[in-house]
Amino acid sequence: MHRIFVFAFFLLHFSLFAQTSFEKAKLEILCQAIRFNHIQQNKVEIASKIDCSSLQSLEKTTPNSSRASKNIISAYKNKTYTNLSTDEEKIRQFKKEVWRELRNLAPRISKSAEFQAKWRTGLDSLSASLDKTLGISTEEGVQSSEKKEDSDVEVQETIIPAENQRLPAPESSSNTGLWIISILSILIAFVSLGYAYLVAKTTSHRIKEMENMFKERYQHLDTRLDKMLTREEFKKLNNPHL
Repeated sequence: MHRIFVFAFFLLHFSLFAQTSFEKAKLEILCQAIRFNHIQQNKVEIASKIDCSSLQSLEKTTPNSSRASKNIISAYKNKTYTNLSTDEEKIRQFKKEVWRELRNLAPRISKSAEFQAKWRTGLDSLSASLDKTLGISTEEGVQSSEKKEDSDVEVQETIIPAENQRLPAPESSSNTGLWIISILSILIAFVSLGYAYLVAKTTSHRIKEMENMFKERYQHLDTRLDKMLTREEFKKLNNPHL
């Protein structure tokens, strides 16, 4: 009876220790994920003020303005994975899901390829560091499946939603635009020629009118000159005895 009691106590103690170990790992993963999210967005001051002493303090010190971080904490703080038998499996599964959330978060923050590449590099570096800290062994089968899953996520990240895509204009629309431009150019050329012809015609008509006016005035002047008397003729006209 005494042996049964000791064995039961040992199992209970081991269970509590395992649960405590998983809870610590959960806190560490969430803490590093939330800090990473802020640091990558150049919000180092906010990241430094996040309290990782407990899940409650982590959630409380994460600003309400950081909606993505708040959603991650809310979604994963109560995860237990009762279907998994070992502590390591739970930690690995928990980290994999949180990391998937972080990978999917990058394209929502920025569509820049440079930003997303920097995000993935930082995430991979943090992942390797956490694996050492948490003592997670990476089995070849698990590693290959994770890489395949991560590559699928990366492919999905490069897909821009349909409403944000700039589709190339159909070829028919391009041809129609060229036709409209050509017709407008021809019309402008005809209008320019017509205006030039009108100006030339008007100028020619005015020059002709001026020539006629000068001729008419010259004739009047010539007639007046013909009627004008010389000095000798004027004397004889006024003094016929001379």
